[in-house]
Amino acid sequence: MDQRILIIDGHPVYASETIEFLLGLTFENIQLAKTGKQGIDDARNKKPDLVILSSMLPDMDSLEVCEAIHELTNGSTKIIVQIGLFMEVGTIHKFTDYGADAVLTRKEKDLRPLQKAIEKLLFSKV
Repeated sequence: MDQRILIIDGHPVYASETIEFLLGLTFENIQLAKTGKQGIDDARNKKPDLVILSSMLPDMDSLEVCEAIHELTNGSTKIIVQIGLFMEVGTIHKFTDYGADAVLTRKEKDLRPLQKAIEKLLFSKV
């Protein structure tokens, strides 16, 4: 598939699992940014169709990264935020206020919710 996907995640294990999962779904054009700053720069320069953003980054608040990418792309880049199990509900709602199209609980063993969100955001005509 020729959709451009940018993963912004500083955690090497989670990032690697996500890349492997996407490759298994036959996506080929996958980029990885390990910091929020790099992710914003990559979104500006590479214009991805989809960003998969970790809610925890080593250098920036993920809400700021989400908002910056949403503004840079005028909402044309779809954003999925993966959050930890213990994220506050108010923070989850803030991500959608800042431009996220989907907010998912990160599940290491079950990536079907991520697959469903990708299918809906990239391939749904609705």
